[in-house]
Amino acid sequence: MSQPLLERFLGKLEQFFKTRSSCENYGYLNARIRARISNFLTDGDYQRIAEGNLETFEQYLLESPYSESFRFQLVMSHKGILRRIEAAIAHHVSRQMRFLREKAEGEAQKLLEIALARSDLLNGRLILRASFSGNRGGGEPQWHNYGALPEEFYGELWGNQITSSDIIGKCRANGHPFALILARAISEMDHSRDIVQAERFLLQHMLDFGWQTIASFHSKNSQMLSEYLGRSIDMWNLGIWLRWQNEYIQKNEAVGMYIPNGKWLSRERLSKNSSLKELVYLTPWQKTLEMEGKQSPHDYQRSLFVEFMKWQANLFRGDPLGIEVSLGFMGKYFIEWHNLNLLAVGLSIDLQKENLLSKLIPVSF
Repeated sequence: MSQPLLERFLGKLEQFFKTRSSCENYGYLNARIRARISNFLTDGDYQRIAEGNLETFEQYLLESPYSESFRFQLVMSHKGILRRIEAAIAHHVSRQMRFLREKAEGEAQKLLEIALARSDLLNGRLILRASFSGNRGGGEPQWHNYGALPEEFYGELWGNQITSSDIIGKCRANGHPFALILARAISEMDHSRDIVQAERFLLQHMLDFGWQTIASFHSKNSQMLSEYLGRSIDMWNLGIWLRWQNEYIQKNEAVGMYIPNGKWLSRERLSKNSSLKELVYLTPWQKTLEMEGKQSPHDYQRSLFVEFMKWQANLFRGDPLGIEVSLGFMGKYFIEWHNLNLLAVGLSIDLQKENLLSKLIPVSF
């Protein structure tokens, strides 16, 4: 056998074993995930919670899969009832996400780290916005604690006495790529005093980190992660497009804020269309027009978020030997986090049951 043919044969053999190993890892991981399917809440559970008050909500949590996290909050904190409920929800969902981190190996581990970077993105945005507004009153927020950087790190960046220079210094001392990106985003915000551009900087550079990881794999699972990131970019870009359409910014500003590599909405398409109906025509985002009605840009962006979360949660039914199950597991729990927080806040201000339930993302779709 000639040398070129031998090299091609060995390359295909190596790829075969890599693929087989990858499938075996996904099979094991997905079996562990599916063993937890009975822990997901149902629309009936949300109705039961909405019929009560914060005290009955606490009792429900004590009898639910959230029991361990809620008891932990009872022991470890002296927060009021609403904050205690919110902290228990955040603690439980973050534990489920860390479960994915612990059980995934090889390709699954590397690709899931991209999706779980959502934690660092959301925490980084909280730091950016607090630094921009100077408002850090009322204690620390409920951190997302399943990313590359622990909640203790973000806690060190929070407080009325913390300056931008302090944050930049602590991020540089940490040295993780996400911490360094946050430091540069803070510096960008201090220079421009433009919070949207600073958030764009944070998102863009975290995405760049994700694209580099994806480029090291050539599989249908890495393609799935590409779609996940691409849809996330579409949501950002649609938000910028809506700001332009509602005359919050000029068109040239919007063009400069769009992020490349959207899944369905290229920067060229965004720049050429001034009609929302035409912009999202024949894309998955077309469904959001049915939810839109006469909503404000903020409400329409919520419709985009709902559509994205429903798409992600539906992946749970996907390939049992692929990354879809993990992404769907994440989506289902993020919907739970969203819904339970809405219920807690709604009950705290005595919203009527029908009004409260109408704001939730349905889990049977």
